[in-house]
Amino acid sequence: MTEGEALAYLSSAGRFGELGLARTEALIANLGHPERAMRFYHVAGTNGKGSVTAALAAMLEACGRKAGRFISPHLERPHERIAVQGRVIDAAGLVRATERVREAASSLADPPTEFELWTGVALVHFLAEGVTDVAWETGLGGRYDSTNVVRPEVSIVSSIGMDHMDRLGDTLAKIAWEKAGILKPRAPAVVGDLPPEAMDVIARTAGELAVPLWRLGQEIAIERVAVDASGTTFDYRDPFGSRARLRFGLIGRHQAANAALALAALRSALGEGCTAQAALALREVRWPGRFEVVRGEPPLVLDGAHNPQGTQALAETWKAVYGRRRPIAVFGCLADRDPAEVTEPMRDVVAAWHTAAPASPRRLSAEAAAEVVGGTPHQSPAAALEAALRQAEAQGSPVLCFGSLYLIGELRGILQRRGLIGS
Repeated sequence: MTEGEALAYLSSAGRFGELGLARTEALIANLGHPERAMRFYHVAGTNGKGSVTAALAAMLEACGRKAGRFISPHLERPHERIAVQGRVIDAAGLVRATERVREAASSLADPPTEFELWTGVALVHFLAEGVTDVAWETGLGGRYDSTNVVRPEVSIVSSIGMDHMDRLGDTLAKIAWEKAGILKPRAPAVVGDLPPEAMDVIARTAGELAVPLWRLGQEIAIERVAVDASGTTFDYRDPFGSRARLRFGLIGRHQAANAALALAALRSALGEGCTAQAALALREVRWPGRFEVVRGEPPLVLDGAHNPQGTQALAETWKAVYGRRRPIAVFGCLADRDPAEVTEPMRDVVAAWHTAAPASPRRLSAEAAAEVVGGTPHQSPAAALEAALRQAEAQGSPVLCFGSLYLIGELRGILQRRGLIGS
């Protein structure tokens, strides 16, 4: 098997199957249960789960653990989904793990889906690399997500909003019920500042399982949040009673919340002993495509905000960092999004719009997006970026690219080839 054949095998499986964990459970049984050799920090959430996962992985490594990280989706290359000690899986590792998974899946009557196969590949690779602790991000929901075959040390729910309603339900309570499925007996639950309807479901589930519940805004607190173009500073407090002034390498008030959740999860599982090392690691965390400042002046920023909750956070962060400076925007989203809802929080932020269709079969056309925002459609993300940069240069304006992660990933590749982003 070559690297290309491995990726083709993984992508050839269907994206969705019948809801349930039976396929993944059968797969990991055939693999010899590699998950039993590791400790998991299981992260779910409508928004913020990638940032929480990145922070957890960095802190675990700083605390002397052999840290694995599993995320979804990727930004530019599928390999990004799996990393050990911050190093993304290489071609040889991907091939070895995929061969093992293909063999284990070959005898299953109900073939695993693409994400279920990736879950198996991650576990095989982590076992081969001697990983001890894993920052483990759900793909979709939680209860029936393939990642939910592990027994976590701690469960984290970063946020809950109206997203993926075709799969998770059409109310906050239904969506919260799906995400509450990652809570497990004997594993503390750490949750963000959720809407009351969602928090009721999470709190009830935690009570039924008799697990400690740490809630942002109650047991966990952040205060005096300060945001600038290189990171976020905030005061932190949790049930251990200590207070700390912390610095996080990601930008935005919402990122202070994500960092606090990650640190609280770490401390709930490992205790107080590693706090100093963890705090230092938080300062160095970087996460591509999340208010990523590519260029300082005039600013050029990339952000994967692709739902109303995400774009609300983006609007607040832009104003906190750049005040009243209005950017030229490049925007694109998938067809399962309502572009009017997604862009509404940005209407009083953006000066002019250029739209492009993301590189996905599920893309919304540039013309449809432009009609909603009153912008100029382009045949490709590259063309939209070039037009936005020209207009911004003529007007002395910033540029903000946001929307689908497919779009942001493609734009990052273009900017890497231009030498504006390191590879």
